[in-house]
Amino acid sequence: MKPETLVMKIIEAMETNSPTLITYNGKKVHITQKIIDKYKHCKVRDDIDLERIDENLTKKGGFIPFLPLIFAGLAAGATAGGAAGIAKAVNDKKAEAAANTEARRHNLAMEREA
Repeated sequence: MKPETLVMKIIEAMETNSPTLITYNGKKVHITQKIIDKYKHCKVRDDIDLERIDENLTKKGGFIPFLPLIFAGLAAGATAGGAAGIAKAVNDKKAEAAANTEARRHNLAMEREA
């Protein structure tokens, strides 16, 4: 489709105030109400630039592509937290055993003196 025809379709969508779908450079471009509101105040219809509309509509990222990374980070954090909890329990048990051994040695030494 020629660019002039596409501009005419966009102008028609603005005049009728109805969103439409056009194909430009092999891509389907939705002319949404937001775009219509953006360009309908233009006095000169030559201001409509298809390249700019196409750039505005093509998403270059967003939140959804990062969801797996976020969940992976949470899972890694939970795993690390679980491992840290286990290591802390093991170290606490070793420290408690050492304290009990020292207390027993001290008690035996005190009983010998008495």
